[in-house]
Amino acid sequence: MHAKPLGAILTEAEGINSLMPQAKRLLELRRILSETLPGELPQYCSVANWRRGRLVIFAENNAVAAKLKLLCPALGSHFLKCGVEVTGIDIQVQPAKPPLAHREKRSELSQAAASALTDLSSQLYDSKLKSILLSLANKK
Repeated sequence: MHAKPLGAILTEAEGINSLMPQAKRLLELRRILSETLPGELPQYCSVANWRRGRLVIFAENNAVAAKLKLLCPALGSHFLKCGVEVTGIDIQVQPAKPPLAHREKRSELSQAAASALTDLSSQLYDSKLKSILLSLANKK
């Protein structure tokens, strides 16, 4: 049995077929936007939607949004050169999701576990492993 290409699976799925043209359009618009913007700006924004000629771009913060608003005329011209008629560009601030805060993990060794480590270390010759086991057993 041969595996089907992902594109074939997606086009066969019920309800997906009508979404494929819009998805392809958004991918193309994202590619054009990333080629157009200078420097590292493309990593701080993305195409969110395109409907009836209006392009919606999400900016990660206010500074990026301000820069994009200044570039709107040039962006519109570049999209037109690429064959996409953009009648308007809306810039919206959509902050990136912050990384999850790391909680400090605290674990305590039970008395039984400490005793087991001490017993194990007593069976070993003097070594680095023995000293590590003893230090673990003595932590409270």
